[in-house]
Amino acid sequence: MYKKIPFLLSGRTLSPWTVLLRSALICFFLGALVFALSLKRIERLPLSQDNLEFNQHKAYEKMSFLSKKFPNRVTWSPARIKAGNWLKSELAALGYTPRSLRFTEVIAGKHYTNLENIYVEKRGSKHPDEIIAVVAHYDITDTTVEGAMDDGSGVGLVLELARVFAKQETDRTLLFLLTDSEEFGAFWGARAFAQRYENSDRIIAALNFDFVTPEKQTKILTLCDGLKTGFTPLWLREMALDSIRSVGTVEALDLSGLEEFVIRAMQIPPADHGALLAEGIPAFNWVGQTDNFAHIMSHYHHTPYDVAEALRPESFGDFGLSAERLIRSINSLSKIPTNFRDSFYWKVSENFYIPGLSALFLQILFFIPFLAYSTTKFSRTLHSAPKIRVLEVIANEMKFVGILLGSLLLGYGIILLLPAFHIITAYENFPATQKSLLLYTPNFIAILLVCVAIIGVYWIFRRTFSEKSEIEQDLGSKALAGHAEIRHALLATLLTLVIFLAFLKNSYLAVLLLLPPAYFWTAIRNRKRPEDRLLNVLLLVGGSITFVALAVLMSTVFHVGVFYWYIFLAAAYGLISAYTVVLFFTVITVMIRLFKSFVL
Repeated sequence: MYKKIPFLLSGRTLSPWTVLLRSALICFFLGALVFALSLKRIERLPLSQDNLEFNQHKAYEKMSFLSKKFPNRVTWSPARIKAGNWLKSELAALGYTPRSLRFTEVIAGKHYTNLENIYVEKRGSKHPDEIIAVVAHYDITDTTVEGAMDDGSGVGLVLELARVFAKQETDRTLLFLLTDSEEFGAFWGARAFAQRYENSDRIIAALNFDFVTPEKQTKILTLCDGLKTGFTPLWLREMALDSIRSVGTVEALDLSGLEEFVIRAMQIPPADHGALLAEGIPAFNWVGQTDNFAHIMSHYHHTPYDVAEALRPESFGDFGLSAERLIRSINSLSKIPTNFRDSFYWKVSENFYIPGLSALFLQILFFIPFLAYSTTKFSRTLHSAPKIRVLEVIANEMKFVGILLGSLLLGYGIILLLPAFHIITAYENFPATQKSLLLYTPNFIAILLVCVAIIGVYWIFRRTFSEKSEIEQDLGSKALAGHAEIRHALLATLLTLVIFLAFLKNSYLAVLLLLPPAYFWTAIRNRKRPEDRLLNVLLLVGGSITFVALAVLMSTVFHVGVFYWYIFLAAAYGLISAYTVVLFFTVITVMIRLFKSFVL
């Protein structure tokens, strides 16, 4: 008979499932209390009431000239160089002194050394060491021609804002930046600027304009996600939204609540603001939207239909007037917030947010019932069989886990080496953005090579180390069924370790991807009837539900190509960190071992 485990201080002994249910009930009420006590109203900073001078027609004309005069300005092309020279002449004509920050990058296996970020500075009179940056990129992807929407429109906005402030005295320094290589290398130009610009630590706010939308613009979306890390500080985010609202021509769209939760989990931004946030610079990105934005992204974005004629001058007015209002408002602040870089919060609605520590505590509460269950079950399992048998099963299971995980990690090592051996083409950080042809053409030779290596190493190690222990050889089927219980408890403990390590990296990602496995896989049944095996299959698949949902979202909405190939490239070029890949493979190992033990 199983020895039951004391739970809390009640003096009673409870089964693992009772522990799970009671701890879930406690966590629910505790979470509701913490949520209610932590909820804070967003405090808004004042906006400037100065007259606005942005001219939408001039911004539209600059976009049109750039798009028509310099088509096909991909990063490595002569057209991009000519476009850069024209931009410098335009800024010089406004009275600025254009500067260049050159950087290098590997694109499609070639090493380019003449890539160029172009920028000008207008020194402030009262707070010259506090810099407001206005950013857009002038390169385009190789799947379009004019690139009017993405991002000729952003360049037009920056040039017109530079004209507006050219002759005006400002309290703070203004920086107008036009980046190269946004489309290739995952914002390589913006990252190079953030890392090498001598005053990057003095930038208090960066406004990035990814694109004005074609057709009738009805919304401007504010995006706040950093590349792998970082998020827009709340004060800057709210001033950006309030600036759009103050102009009143379009809706200020913000992704908060559950949408923000998902974005914070993914941390794969669509524009330069992500690279700036990753380097600690407060930044955000504005994206124009229509009522049928899915059509815009499908038909215009990164396609030959992205031409100047598809855009409307009034859409530039929506953007430009809102941006000018924001710049003037930040410039006129008596002082910037003392925690102006702080991104440790979770905005749950339009007017309320939860501080970061409270949000983290709530996320931890999601896993407490699972932790209580797995700990109780593991302790109970240790007392349900002779100690030597338990240790033997644990040793054997860890051996097989090590063999499988080691084989997967060897495959990951080969993935990292593929560019060096020219099996896949070398790129910096990531090949290209949405709709790049590369993302739709998987290299099956590379994929097959990795799969064969994983299977081969796994087969060799299994042949070498798979002999049964003496105890297993002497046991009957009933005892072996007990072994399955021990394996289940051990794998739940391993999953607990993964959850802990994932929290150290990104608590939002831990909840999004690991909460379903924790509870679905906990419910797996140790019975061999066909209906129980089918149920276990459904539970294993259910544990992958959020990962599958993200795959569908990325493939259909964000147009990243073939999803498994996107993940393969993201791992190969470092867009997904090695830390995350190791945790992912550990979860895959747990899933495979559960399938073998409770389905096969």
